[in-house]
This record gives sequence, structure tokens and C-alpha cells, in this order.
Amino acid sequence: MKKESLSILFVSVLAMFGALSAAPLDMTIKGEAKDQVEIERVSPDPDVALKDVIPFSRLGQTDWILSEELDYVDAEKQIAMMDVHSPKTFRPSMIEFPKPPFFVQSYPPPPQPVIVDRSENAAPLPGENETWAFIVIDQNNNVLRKIEGNTIPTDPIQWDGSERGKFILKTDEVYSSMLVIRENEEKTRTIVGDPILLPALRYIDGNAIIFEFSNRRIYDQGSPQLSDILNVLVTQLMNELKKYQGAPFEITIYDRNLDLAQKRTGTWRKILAENLLEPEDNFQIKVSSPQERGEITQVVLRIMQ
Repeated sequence: MKKESLSILFVSVLAMFGALSAAPLDMTIKGEAKDQVEIERVSPDPDVALKDVIPFSRLGQTDWILSEELDYVDAEKQIAMMDVHSPKTFRPSMIEFPKPPFFVQSYPPPPQPVIVDRSENAAPLPGENETWAFIVIDQNNNVLRKIEGNTIPTDPIQWDGSERGKFILKTDEVYSSMLVIRENEEKTRTIVGDPILLPALRYIDGNAIIFEFSNRRIYDQGSPQLSDILNVLVTQLMNELKKYQGAPFEITIYDRNLDLAQKRTGTWRKILAENLLEPEDNFQIKVSSPQERGEITQVVLRIMQ
């Protein structure tokens, strides 16, 4: 009896599947037509001035690496580098206006030990017939300063950025220095210093203290608002204006975009009013096209002597 029931159930299942397979399939596919969009990869046109690209190999650097021996850092020098006595644990170091001298180059010491040979036709002592030249160049390889000598200097060679009584360093310019030592007619050594770029400057001109800020560094790009990067220098400027409260000062924004420069005058009036506790209308901020010093914001503080 059970076998008959199973047979009948099996036949019923087969009949059901047969009926399903014999039934026609009715399927509807719905979709949406979309326009084809072509995506083209375009190389960006970087708006970067060549002067902002600091070359990896500066003038004379490769020759120096190939011709000079690299000093081994002994244990004493390693300990000296580790013993830094950093005050940052209780007082973080703050950005300050670059101060002169802007270039400092120590003269390399003679080899140790020095062997003195006074016999006839003996070679001169190291440094006895040396001549040297310390050279500072700008980003276009123009020589700004050249200091020469024929005796070994006891103090580091320095330059404060002035030439014939005129301060010639500028913001947003890349400067490099090198010390060329001519030991004899056949051998010359070149020691290349690290390049420097000055986002802001503070220098003395007669009875005036002059502050200069690079517009590209002190403002947010395309905005009248000050950037947080150099905000600490603006605070130092305000402290100096407070120190000489009552002394006349002038602020001029030199920029190609005169409309944007005009908007930035309002930012300065607000800062001056908050720090010097005077109405904003008391401060006259000038706007001008870039002059010899470039696109800068210049503050001239007159100190009566």
C-alpha cells in the first residue's frame, strides 16, 4: 500500500514539472536609456613660478660631493647631537622674523695633525697659500655679495643682506651661498650652503623699522583673511607697534590684484583697532601695484632718534 502511494506521488510530481516546462515563458525587462559621457583626462596646468622650485643640486654641490671626503661622525659628535637640552617641553619654540646675519659660513679647520716641514722645496703648510671667496647668489644665479680673503678667518664669515648701505634681500626669493677655497693653482674646494627662502623680513633703514610680509604667505589664497601660518609674526608686529605707541607708521599692500588688496585693507584696520584700541577709521592703509620689493605687505615704523 505504501509503494502505491509513493508511485502516485512521484507521477503527480512529474506531471507538475511537465506542465511547468510546457508553459511559455513571459518575461518583461525594463530599463532606462542613458546618454554616454566621455571622460577625458587632461593634464593640469600648474601655476607655479620657476623661482619656487628649489633645485636639488645647487651650483657647486655635486662637484663638492664628488671631490671631498665625507667626515665620519665619531662618538663624541653623536653624543653632542643627542644632548640638545630642548626647552620645548615647557615652552614651544615660536616662529620669529629672520634676523641678520642671514648667511653664516664657518671656515673648515685644517687637517689634524699638521706636519711642519721646513726643508727646501717642501710643500707649504695647509692654508698658508690659500685664498677664498664667499659668494651669495639669488635664484637667477646673480651674485649679490662676494667677500674675499687670503688669510684663514678666525670667525665665521657673515653677511647681513646689505650692500652699499642698502638692504637687498626680498621675500619669496631663493638665495644660496658657497665658500670657494683655492688651496693652490691646481686644487679648489667648494662648500655649498643650504638655500634660504624668506616669507617675512624685519630690517632697519635709517630711523625706520621695516616689516615685510610675502602676500603669498601671509594671506589665504585669493582671500582678504590672514593665514594662520604667519599669524604669530603679525602678533609680533602688533607688539612692536604697542612698544612704540604714538610713533607714526605706514602700511602699504603691493599687489597686482588691486581689488583684492583693497579688501585686505579692512582686515588690517580691524587687527590694528583690536590691538591698539583705536577706531578703525584712524588707520589709513595704502594700496599700490608691485614695486621693486615685489608683492608684499610693508609696514614702515618711524622711530624718532
